[in-house]
Amino acid sequence: MAGITGNEFREALLAATRCMEHYREVINSLNVFPVPDGDTGTNMLLTMRSGVEHLEDADSVDVGAVAGSWSNGTFRGARGNSGVILSQYFKGLAQGLEDAADCDGQALASAFSRASEAAYSAVGDPKEGTMLTVIRRAGEEVQRVLGEGISDPLALWEAALAEARVALSLTPTQLPALQEAGVVDSGGLGIVAILAGALDYLKTGNTGPVELELGEIAGIEVALTGVETSISGDFLHSSEEAEWGYCTQFLLEGEELSLEQIREGINGLADSVVVIGDAGMIRVHAHLMDPGAALTYGVGMGQLSQISIENMSIQNRGWVAGHRDRPAVEQGTGVVAVASGDGFAELFRDAGCAGLVRGGQTMNPSIQQLVEAAAGTGLSDVIVLPNNKNIVLTAEQAKQAAPEGQSIHVVPTTTVPQGVAAVLAFNPLRPVGDNLAAMMEAVEAVVTLEVTHAVRDATVDGVAVTEGQFMTLSDGSLAAVGGSAEDALLDALRGVDLDEDSIVTVYWGEALTAGDAEETGRKLEELVPGLQVDVIEGGQPHYPYLLSVE
Repeated sequence: MAGITGNEFREALLAATRCMEHYREVINSLNVFPVPDGDTGTNMLLTMRSGVEHLEDADSVDVGAVAGSWSNGTFRGARGNSGVILSQYFKGLAQGLEDAADCDGQALASAFSRASEAAYSAVGDPKEGTMLTVIRRAGEEVQRVLGEGISDPLALWEAALAEARVALSLTPTQLPALQEAGVVDSGGLGIVAILAGALDYLKTGNTGPVELELGEIAGIEVALTGVETSISGDFLHSSEEAEWGYCTQFLLEGEELSLEQIREGINGLADSVVVIGDAGMIRVHAHLMDPGAALTYGVGMGQLSQISIENMSIQNRGWVAGHRDRPAVEQGTGVVAVASGDGFAELFRDAGCAGLVRGGQTMNPSIQQLVEAAAGTGLSDVIVLPNNKNIVLTAEQAKQAAPEGQSIHVVPTTTVPQGVAAVLAFNPLRPVGDNLAAMMEAVEAVVTLEVTHAVRDATVDGVAVTEGQFMTLSDGSLAAVGGSAEDALLDALRGVDLDEDSIVTVYWGEALTAGDAEETGRKLEELVPGLQVDVIEGGQPHYPYLLSVE
């Protein structure tokens, strides 16, 4: 082919959009930056659809005019980090093809190089192992092949696609997050899909689905209907624990705007900064904990429109749930515990829980949360410890909603100390039935004391309690009332049959200090000579102290 005409380039862009649409969910499923400004595949597709809308207004068949109208459209409709970078990529293509009637090999090489430069310039802190690397490697390969005397634009495009596939396969070696999750970069896969869709049309006129032919090169098998990915459980857990803030985007319009000044200003406020545009119109994308800071800065520079603020922590929870909501595939038994407080969370993990659901008093998890946590273990049998009387029924109902291939079992623990005793009795090498019996036996051997305060005047088990007084409940029944948490606890323990063989574990809550808890522990030891008292940070809300007596 001597050159790609404007109409051919236009149809190639439309074919690339259809290919992106076909692989959108595949790309979304690989997205391991789980704040992913939404979903990478969706954002790239919506950005390209905006380009399609502007193509309809193109009144010239010159390739330069087609590329220019496409670039304008993708700039105005760019979505998310990946979409904004992609729009800048297309801006570079348009700059390389400016004023060109047809796209020959030299023009194509220039366009790929300019596209790479534009994409990199848009990002405040470019990272290798992302779509930027795939873009750059494709452009460099086109220049290398052109330097060998090959000027056929289709041959150059084929070289770009081949190198993009290789670059994609290497992304996990460049970015630790990808390696930890065990996948390739989702934005990079989007670039491969775009190049493949456009090339297939240019070579064959095909407008239907395109096989990306990643195979063993990328280390994943990509089918036309989707992709089976298995994000690392450790990666999902670490992602779920993080706070991601807000994805904030807006269009800034004004006169004589300074792109570099605004990019520098936003860089000082946020992460994942992408700022593109010109002196009259600038698009801003940023991740930050306080979106108001970016908006305030923008208002000081010009007029804002197309403001979009998305809570990435909420997006992340949906992303994690989507990857965990899969049938169990591995035979084995694991435990999922419900707990509130960082101390208890760490304790359950250290004790070998395969999953954890945050919840407890005043914060009861849903059936779906328990099912998702069970599915996330990847094990055929999951034992749930509800650890609160108000969650036991929810856990029982979760048994009926277990995914295919997985069974959920419940040890009906009504307190967190009971749950601790149960998980310590768990042995993953035992049959599930033996574990259930051993865990129930451990639960029945524990007396739980819970210290809390009255939020209003009331009568509890026939005893008048006034607002603000502290109460100690022993296995759910009122055992003592006092003016302080410590007094209520000590009075209650005097009524428990303790001897030197007893073990008392004190879990102190978020309202106390380690010094408070240690002092209480010393007073408990004075009750019975030789009594073993362990003091552990639970971090639980509402209850200054939770105790187990064995």
